Amino acid sequence: MNKKGQALVEFILILPIFVMFLLSMLDFANVIYRKYHLENDLDYIVDLYRQAKTTEINIYAQSEEIRVDYQVVGDKTTVILYKNVDIITPGASLIFDDPYTVEVKRVIYNE
Repeated sequence: MNKKGQALVEFILILPIFVMFLLSMLDFANVIYRKYHLENDLDYIVDLYRQAKTTEINIYAQSEEIRVDYQVVGDKTTVILYKNVDIITPGASLIFDDPYTVEVKRVIYNE
């Protein structure tokens, strides 16, 4: 029996699964990274919103490719940011939307 041939066949069978697993980990890390930065962007945009600087918000959102949405209910405003993240893992678009939309929101009280 040729043990080297058997090991090669097993390696070739496992390699695509291993590569998909690595790419999935990269996608997951990229989504977490984008969400972290979107949280920082949300802090900045909320500060601008409290100062009523809507022009600056629009300029910043456009430069960072962020979609901003406001929902006003009574004395509260919910600021929601959306950003698209491209999925690189082949076949993952069957499970997740491609591009995947990261969303963060914050509720603030109107003064």
